[in-house]
Amino acid sequence: MGDDDLDQRAERNEAAERASRREQQRRRLRRQRLLAGGALAAVAAVAVALVISLTGGSSRNAHKASASAGQQNTPHANKSADGAAGEVRNATPQPDWKPYTGPVPILEYHVLGQPEGEVPYPDLYVSRPDFRKQMDWLEEQGYQAVTLEQVEDAWYHGGTLPSKPMVISFDDGYRPQYTFALPTLRKHGWPGVLNLKAEGSDLYESNVEAMLAAGWELAAHTINHSDLTTLEGESLEEEVAGSRKILQDEYGVPVKNFCYPSGRFDDMVIAAVEAAGYVGATTEISGFATKDHPYELARIEVLGSWSLSDLATVLRS
Repeated sequence: MGDDDLDQRAERNEAAERASRREQQRRRLRRQRLLAGGALAAVAAVAVALVISLTGGSSRNAHKASASAGQQNTPHANKSADGAAGEVRNATPQPDWKPYTGPVPILEYHVLGQPEGEVPYPDLYVSRPDFRKQMDWLEEQGYQAVTLEQVEDAWYHGGTLPSKPMVISFDDGYRPQYTFALPTLRKHGWPGVLNLKAEGSDLYESNVEAMLAAGWELAAHTINHSDLTTLEGESLEEEVAGSRKILQDEYGVPVKNFCYPSGRFDDMVIAAVEAAGYVGATTEISGFATKDHPYELARIEVLGSWSLSDLATVLRS
């Protein structure tokens, strides 16, 4: 057997081992959720029984106790970072929205906060005061944030959007996207789009669930943030289709869109994204997204060095 054959066999074995480890991790998480669900159900049953005994068996009071106990296990009962519960306003189409098929700006953010020490890409850090001011200014200018899924529904299926729609996307899964972006957008009634790495992000599972409960969209951003143009075959499929399946299994949402890591893609990567069942994919091509290029959706990368006038210039150009 030649060296090339040995290398190929070793690569296949490594891929199989990685897939096995991921499957074991998913099974552990599912078991943990089932155990947690069983424990909550037991607690709820005890609470109902206690209320019944205290109220003399009143069925009306028992029903209230059961509903209250069961509510703790519903997605929309989860508290968001600012203490509010349930979906934000723009998570669903509003009565004054109208059909829209034109270009839509997609803003791209990474870390919200100041870099600590030397970092490779300091301009990817947008300060929290700047982010808050940008969101306030956008609303003053008449913009309203929606999800990319809502934009695609308007583009391709006759859905409706506000008069000045935009999408606010967050890449990778940094902690301040939950602790700061979620409550900030909630104050405006806006959802965001979380482009999440399937492995290695800073967000806890409960953080992502709270964002989804507020109406955010979850999009795939590969498993390991790999440069997809350097991959092919099973490795490419694993990063593209595999990341979608992990997120779908973990959070129970469709995951209709994809985000190319570092904006790198080619014809082979686009073919893999389309084959995996994604509706669209976002890039780092600067500009407004249009319906004619679903797998090459342009975005506006907001940099830490920008002023409000810089953002205004880009949006008005």
